[in-house]
Amino acid sequence: MKKIITSIIILFTLTAFSQKKVDQAELLKSLTIWKKESDKMSGTFWLPNSYWRIALEGNANVPKESIDLIENAFKDYLILCAIDLKIGNGTNMTFKLKDEIEKGLTVIDINKKKYRPLSENEISYDTKSFLSSISPMFAQMFGEMGKGMHFFVFKIKNDKGVNIFNEFEKGALIVNHSGNTFEWTLPLSALIDDKLCPVDEKKMNGNWNFCPIHGKELKSK
Repeated sequence: MKKIITSIIILFTLTAFSQKKVDQAELLKSLTIWKKESDKMSGTFWLPNSYWRIALEGNANVPKESIDLIENAFKDYLILCAIDLKIGNGTNMTFKLKDEIEKGLTVIDINKKKYRPLSENEISYDTKSFLSSISPMFAQMFGEMGKGMHFFVFKIKNDKGVNIFNEFEKGALIVNHSGNTFEWTLPLSALIDDKLCPVDEKKMNGNWNFCPIHGKELKSK
């Protein structure tokens, strides 16, 4: 466990991500949603299980076995990172505590069924250990705002024991907290091929069916 966590620390220190077709900046952007109104701001960062292999694979400091262990620790869960803050004078920020955010935090599926975060004793030891270890790294990644970011764990599966929310399959993930709604259209555009406009051959979001400029049906690359 210590060797794995050390490898992850090295990875984030070097900000070295795998050289795959998935673009790091685009993926992080697609996983993070912010809402701002006046001096109040809240955000949600989704960590799908595929994130770990995309982020770690190809890095010499992280062996394949370690990636497998990390994926296994998170495979049964939906992991979210949430923040709610108020911006004061200058750069001062006041953050809501984890318990305050958790009170209004729900995940909603396609049938409008609501799910609440798991309690500490409902989460496996390995998963809690990994989350505890990576929390400071994610806090550093988000700068000053990282101080107010909190991890929440859900277990949401269908009757066959398969996770309901799959970042590669068609659907939607809806999260409510701090009086705001955060919604991801699935599959995540960062994980699928772009489509092309038949008129000018420009790349378009892979989730779109029609070009927003010409109104023509998009074609696969």
